[in-house]
Amino acid sequence: MLLQAAAAAAQNVSQTPAVHPPIQVILVGVLSALVFLLLAALIANMIKFDPGSNPKDPQKRKIWFWVLGIVATLLTFVLLYFVFNPGKTPTEINAMQRIPPAQKQTYKAEFERYQLMSGISTGITFVLYVVLGFIVSKIFKNKKVGNWFS
Repeated sequence: MLLQAAAAAAQNVSQTPAVHPPIQVILVGVLSALVFLLLAALIANMIKFDPGSNPKDPQKRKIWFWVLGIVATLLTFVLLYFVFNPGKTPTEINAMQRIPPAQKQTYKAEFERYQLMSGISTGITFVLYVVLGFIVSKIFKNKKVGNWFS
């Protein structure tokens, strides 16, 4: 029993943490953009039309659209850099004695790819949010979401 616990502890020390594949990282950004675009559409439909010659409701819808776009981008960044991050940096892995050099190099390459894809995914979130928002705004230009880019 004691030998099994020691073997398990030695095995844990010699394993590198798993790094998420690039497609999962991109998927976080795409889903974030879609969820926040849906939220922006719901909020735009909840804002009532203002009567009178100088209504303020289109401005409110535009502000909510852009604020939610920034929040979606920031949320994607926070999720990818702080929540889904692999947990150990390549420097920490290099300090471990029982990990073979080839495994350290592989982990470093995977970690750097993850960091790059996290930045790309954060950018994709904002671009996809704006592009899809523009398309929805032009398709439904006579509806409340049509105020986003008018």
